[in-house]
Amino acid sequence: MAFEELKQRHATMWGAGPFEVIAPSLAEMHEAIVAAADADETDAWLDVGCGTGELAFLAAATGASVRGCDLSPALVETAKRQAAERGLEIPFEVGDVESLPFDDGSFDVVSSSVGAIFAPDHARTAEELARVCASGGRLVLTAWTTEGRIGDFFRVIASYSPPPVEGAGAPTQWGDAAYCEALLGPNFELEIESLNTPWRAESGQSMWDEFSSSFGPIVTLLRMLEPERAAAFRDDLVALFDESAEQDGEVVLDRPYLLVKGTRR
Repeated sequence: MAFEELKQRHATMWGAGPFEVIAPSLAEMHEAIVAAADADETDAWLDVGCGTGELAFLAAATGASVRGCDLSPALVETAKRQAAERGLEIPFEVGDVESLPFDDGSFDVVSSSVGAIFAPDHARTAEELARVCASGGRLVLTAWTTEGRIGDFFRVIASYSPPPVEGAGAPTQWGDAAYCEALLGPNFELEIESLNTPWRAESGQSMWDEFSSSFGPIVTLLRMLEPERAAAFRDDLVALFDESAEQDGEVVLDRPYLLVKGTRR
């Protein structure tokens, strides 16, 4: 299958930091996904790109039978640990969204919180999300847009990263409604909404401290960069964060995203 080496690198990269430290900043997004899914105890729910499990934990409160999968073994292990700590029996397993290990039509709800968008083969990803979703079932996924500070954030990271792999889709492409419609529209009746989930921190430096120690892609990139480049990377991101400081000094980083809701045809 195409992009196997890239996906192996992604699996390691996303597990390079304790993502469970970052995940609470996505709580509002997770709540929006659960509300859109409108699930109950009759539903089987798959969370794709489940990370450390936070969306799955919230989904389980609906009574649905929830399971999660993620490309990163390290994130899956953390999800399992956190589920046990919460007394939740949620199966988590390693799985590639481009080749999901589930039968056709297995799930009434399929979700992904800014997870599936990072798979390199977007067409294959869309096909698999549709394949495992039952007729009349619901797809709910979120995607970062290129607007606001989140777009600037990804552009700074890209400017210090190795060149993208030829043919691999960019995750922010999913942040365009027309692009989602082209990929998912043949199999889903779609509703697409623009939302925002700001990230708040005491200062640009404190935001950097959290990202640089807990966000796998940045942790990995810092290990790759020469010291001078790593320092310049840090300075550029802190400056970007500080541009979002309010009068009281608190940094509020806008993170606009699309909430994509689909009903399986």
